[in-house]
Amino acid sequence: MAALLYFNLASAQMEIHVLDANGFGTSLLDINDSGQGVVSGGTYDFGTNTLTPLDPEVQQLNGINNNGDLIGVMPLIIGADTTTQPAYKTGGVWYPIGLFPGSSGTESSFTAYQISENGNYIVGQMSPDCCNAQAFLYNVSTATLEQIADPANEYSAGYTVNDSGILGGWYDPQPSGTLRVPAYMTTGSVITSVPTELPASGGQVGAITNSNIMVGDRDGKPFIFDQNTNTFSEFAIPAGFQTATFTSISDTGIAVGYCQIFDFNGLTREALVYHPSLGSQPVFLKDILIANGLTINTVDGNLGTAIAISPDGNYICGWENVQFIFAHGWAVNLKDLLISDCYVTCPQDIAVTNLSGSQVIDYNLSISCDTHPGSTIVLVSGLESGSVFPLGTTTVTHNLVDIDGTTVLNTCSFDVTITDQYCNPSDINTFVEPITLVSIANINNTSSETATVDYEDFTSIVGAVSLGASYTGIFEGYTGGDYTDYFRIFVDWNQDGSFDGATEAYDMGSITNSTGIDGIQTTGTMTVPTDAILGTTTLRVIKNYDHYTNNPCSIDSSFGQAEDYKLIVDNGLATTGFSLTNFKIYPNPVKDILNISNTNIIESVSIINTLGQIVLRNNPNNTSSQLNLTSLPTGSYFVKATSGNEVKIIKIIKV
Repeated sequence: MAALLYFNLASAQMEIHVLDANGFGTSLLDINDSGQGVVSGGTYDFGTNTLTPLDPEVQQLNGINNNGDLIGVMPLIIGADTTTQPAYKTGGVWYPIGLFPGSSGTESSFTAYQISENGNYIVGQMSPDCCNAQAFLYNVSTATLEQIADPANEYSAGYTVNDSGILGGWYDPQPSGTLRVPAYMTTGSVITSVPTELPASGGQVGAITNSNIMVGDRDGKPFIFDQNTNTFSEFAIPAGFQTATFTSISDTGIAVGYCQIFDFNGLTREALVYHPSLGSQPVFLKDILIANGLTINTVDGNLGTAIAISPDGNYICGWENVQFIFAHGWAVNLKDLLISDCYVTCPQDIAVTNLSGSQVIDYNLSISCDTHPGSTIVLVSGLESGSVFPLGTTTVTHNLVDIDGTTVLNTCSFDVTITDQYCNPSDINTFVEPITLVSIANINNTSSETATVDYEDFTSIVGAVSLGASYTGIFEGYTGGDYTDYFRIFVDWNQDGSFDGATEAYDMGSITNSTGIDGIQTTGTMTVPTDAILGTTTLRVIKNYDHYTNNPCSIDSSFGQAEDYKLIVDNGLATTGFSLTNFKIYPNPVKDILNISNTNIIESVSIINTLGQIVLRNNPNNTSSQLNLTSLPTGSYFVKATSGNEVKIIKIIKV
């Protein structure tokens, strides 16, 4: 055995190991009830914190079950070509699985994702050639390799399998591109979307238990699906992140996964854990460990990706926020201390749109507590169910107390948010006096001086700002004659769904007696708060006759216009000089061909989806480039362009 340099950060309860192997990646991919795990290059033992190198006949490991069976990669010779094939180890012996019939040697590809706990099923994705990847199911007892595919679909993948041979993964129903509809599958290529009641939408099933409980993500949000009761539960994305997913679930009902954000610094993830005893929403795993006296000694103090939890719910593993090949893995032993056998479950966060102000909110709580009969729920903070909740966010917390009324057995909390949710400004009938120019934070939009609508939605136009930076805005508009109109902008910096008075409002000056196209302008300054939430938010511009409007939801003089745009807020660490004055990307929204140009050479351009995955890449090494986005599904994407040492990230809409 080869000993590892590691950090053993232990409390009297939980324990964490952060692996280090002299700069090489030790990302942990799977772990079982005995604390036996796998990295790509060998097996791992939590008890001794040691790695054992690969057996000589295999090239890579992917998974492990409670029997200690392994899955990985072995060489395969097809004619004159030497390629690879999935394989498994049981009883100390490695066995090849082979490839789909007709596989074309070096052009074939595969990934083996999981072996069932009883060791009888192995699943993954396999392509017999360059371009036809489908889920596969291998039955160990019959040595049968089956392709799981529907001719009506384009692609599929199997990420997980239980002892009954039920796969979880995704399928693609589109004629081109990849939608990745979350689904479970059975032998005979019976494919069922999750949930069947909702329209097909992007995501995946990442794990399935022997009780047919599935977890994954749909439309970028984590979910739990109980096939037995057909119950689908969706969870919120933590504030400040763009997407989240569950990657694994234990037999004890603990789900793990991660949330992520892609910004100027690249892709950043944080490990999540969920169980009703911890509250109604996923929480950061690092917060639980820190609360138990542990230190997270990773490269950035975060855990990054949680990829697997052992069936008994004790061991969790994953890797830190570093490029995968160099990332250090980590493993946590919860030692049966995470889950209480007596807990109160709160509802998920409640968000209500209500333009009339406060609102009565009803909610339900439930108790699971067989070991403490007579326990009761006590309100600690917030309001009781049926109370009138005010505008804004109210945190409601309840304790579950023993029959003595003082011993706290468990706590849960949730938020109730009443918001105007970017209300549209009030109708001003025929008294429209249009905004004709908005130029701020890389937004440069000219609109018609003859517009007849009081509110124009330009949220497909996206600007970019950095924390603490200031931006000059230039505005023009039609005043309806020798009158004075005032421009005020609002930005939802805290992303709570409303514009909060003076803290999110900026006065931009006034114009007098303008046709909207005569060049009469006003300018003002917008400074981004240093505590603004990173990500995409809304910018509103309101032009109002005679005075600055006092309400972001109305044009209170009945003369003027309002326009909405989007801003991407980054942390200000991106390099400067790659200016949108010279860098152009159009059209946006885009249907097929995206044009990109810059005065300096553009080395690379990547199209990245909201999960942080690169779906298209080009290396133009020129001052201009064209990308064909026809095959991409509709939705939001990020364009990442590199010029010298400078990087620019811009959000686009694919229609």
